[in-house]
Amino acid sequence: MANRPKKNRSARDKKLTKQRALRDTRKREENPLYYLQPPFTAYQEWIQVPRQAGQAFEHPTRHDDRLDEGAKDLMDTIVKLGPRYNYLVPMAAVYLDNIMATGEVPVAVTGKPGYARPVPLKQMAADVSTQESLDRMREKYPEAGLPEKAQLMTDDVAAFHLHHLHFLGLMILDDDHILNLVVEKPERGNPWVLNGHIDASDD
Repeated sequence: MANRPKKNRSARDKKLTKQRALRDTRKREENPLYYLQPPFTAYQEWIQVPRQAGQAFEHPTRHDDRLDEGAKDLMDTIVKLGPRYNYLVPMAAVYLDNIMATGEVPVAVTGKPGYARPVPLKQMAADVSTQESLDRMREKYPEAGLPEKAQLMTDDVAAFHLHHLHFLGLMILDDDHILNLVVEKPERGNPWVLNGHIDASDD
């Protein structure tokens, strides 16, 4: 019986590793927030939104007399957020949208865990309407795809950009529903470093 050539396990392992890396890259690009899985309660529930629903302005349940207005508003919010989160919406995105609807966003205070300052959405819109602020944001978050030239932003546009930064995993809500800046680029399985959870006494 002829001897069969031995399989090159090293080459096969390298190929499998490369294939896994490509799959991981593709998953991260398709939905960074879901891929990264932030460690807070609001990221434990994800809603798969059908693409057909994402093309509508409201969910069909809007006309269902069995549901109260709160349930109908929730469904409409999920449908609206579908395209922004590549049709996989975490409950954190719903909470963030509801928070922004109040006109103020609680932003974590760096070095003071548990503290937040309310920032008016109008102020956020004004801050990112200056070229200096935009340049800082582009340098800090190159993957966010922000425009090169500053333009006057409305509250709605500012809210859209906040959702986009959230989708990319660059800003997340903690268990107190406080918006935190991600200080270091997150990697799957590694601890998250957030501005509101940095203990200044450790410095």
